[in-house]
Amino acid sequence: MSGRGRLTARLLGLAAFVLVWECASRALGAYWVPGVGQVAARIQGDWVAGRLLADVASTSALLAAGTAMGALAGGGLAVLLRLSARADAAAQPFVTAVMSIPKLGLVPLLVLWFGTGWMPKLLLVALTVLFIVFSLTYAGLATVDARLLMTARVFGATQGQLTRHVVVPSVLPFIFTGLQVALPWAVSAALVGEYLAAKRGIGHGIEAARQLGDTVGVYQGIVLATALVLLCSGLLRGLRRLLPDIHP
Repeated sequence: MSGRGRLTARLLGLAAFVLVWECASRALGAYWVPGVGQVAARIQGDWVAGRLLADVASTSALLAAGTAMGALAGGGLAVLLRLSARADAAAQPFVTAVMSIPKLGLVPLLVLWFGTGWMPKLLLVALTVLFIVFSLTYAGLATVDARLLMTARVFGATQGQLTRHVVVPSVLPFIFTGLQVALPWAVSAALVGEYLAAKRGIGHGIEAARQLGDTVGVYQGIVLATALVLLCSGLLRGLRRLLPDIHP
């Protein structure tokens, strides 16, 4: 499909979504489903007042830092285990066990260890991203063609050249796919962290609106979180196209 066709399809999908939203608002009432206009007006008002920018910036900073930390740790752990069969055999049962723990279930423990500041929220996002990126990077390293590596060594390729021209191009698509998969979960983790203890952020805004019975405020937070996921996903796709060694 051409770029114009994709844009048209997305606009039609957005129009259909807005139509369904408005129909639901009229059928169920504004308390249960506020209208699109109400939510848009609240977003505009909070933007003019400066509250919206502060909340979005706070959540974005938490998301960016946690995602970067989790991606580096997950990718590094996958490489470390792939380099050593003994370490892989020893660590895999523990990695599998830790991966099975619901990350949101770690929130009370993180708060107990690190208090209610920025650190537990950062770690929650990082842990959410870490294991998704680890799984896909680990799988990507298994796809590296051993015969190609051997042939390159025969022709005198150094370890650095092998990494640059063979390993990295093979693994990067898996890393980016892991980030794409992890992104919605990372945003959810950031919001949950902000529910618990934060003075600003999209999650804090949603929780404050819930306590006040402000349905429009809750929907505003949901819309902002969704927009943040779509924006970050678009940035990842753009970066993926810019890197010549990654082929979708």
